[in-house]
Amino acid sequence: MARQLLSVLGADPKATDVGKVLLDDAQLRALYETLTLTRVVDATCARLHAEGRIGFFVPSAPAAAVSAGVAIALHDGDWLFPSFRDAGAYLARGGRIDDFLAQMLSAPSDPLGGRQLPGHGSLPDGRFVAPSGVAGAQVQHAAGVAMAMQLRGAANIAVAIFGPSAVEQGAFHTGLNAAVRHGVPAVFVCRSLGSESPTVLQRGAGYGVETQLVDGGDCLAVANAVEAARALALDGGGATIIEAVVDQVDDTQDAAGRLRAFVEYRGLWDAEREEAFLRRCHDRVLDALEAIDADEATPPSAALFDDVWAERPWMLQEQASRLEEPDHE
Repeated sequence: MARQLLSVLGADPKATDVGKVLLDDAQLRALYETLTLTRVVDATCARLHAEGRIGFFVPSAPAAAVSAGVAIALHDGDWLFPSFRDAGAYLARGGRIDDFLAQMLSAPSDPLGGRQLPGHGSLPDGRFVAPSGVAGAQVQHAAGVAMAMQLRGAANIAVAIFGPSAVEQGAFHTGLNAAVRHGVPAVFVCRSLGSESPTVLQRGAGYGVETQLVDGGDCLAVANAVEAARALALDGGGATIIEAVVDQVDDTQDAAGRLRAFVEYRGLWDAEREEAFLRRCHDRVLDALEAIDADEATPPSAALFDDVWAERPWMLQEQASRLEEPDHE
């Protein structure tokens, strides 16, 4: 299979083909700000993990370009089923730093009530579903939601983002088979190192779906690929698999660093804006942590039973009553 790598950002911003840049200036600025904010949040969580305040943490880098690139290409009604490396997508879909850190620390203000592992937050308004700890599960979930939207006649898609380990799971094949069989409007984005054999594209081609190989460090290329796959799906073309090849890179060449040269070349960013924005990012993080630290309460034990059933069945009522007893251990 020919593997032509889709790329938009050139090493020299002057060499970037602006005709391939589908985002307008406002979107480019928003994308760069999301990538920069993701880097700050990532560093903060790494520090909290080193201090023992977070027991479980998976960094977003070098997946940030894929996360943010996918998210910015989606429309409001689209659904996103991420992995726990997709903080960039969470922020791009409207997630707040306060909620993100509250979830990481299981603070009382955590929208999920402290019931998920750190980094497994959700964003209902952004249709960003809490990541699953089961590799590949999001492929099945995305296929199912895409089928539901197809039956309802909704002009939207469902997207799953996952790593190469998911491709080895039965859930990947179950989800992909359902998507192909019913021709659902879904896009499956796999981050890879480009060295897996067989590749996810080869597996996808075996199912007869469209495939696209992109530079996973190029957020503009990822956005373009998702936008094309979205248009194809809504035109009745079915699902697409996108393989985004990522590399281990240093901070100066990560997703934010790579895009910065281009936005500066376009006159959308400069050193003064960078300094001011970074200061705001750090202030927002510090404010969020101070608010969490100031609240010494813990999520109520009864929250364990919330959002499970519309009306609690008898066994949960009994369990909740026992939990509220003073001598409960």
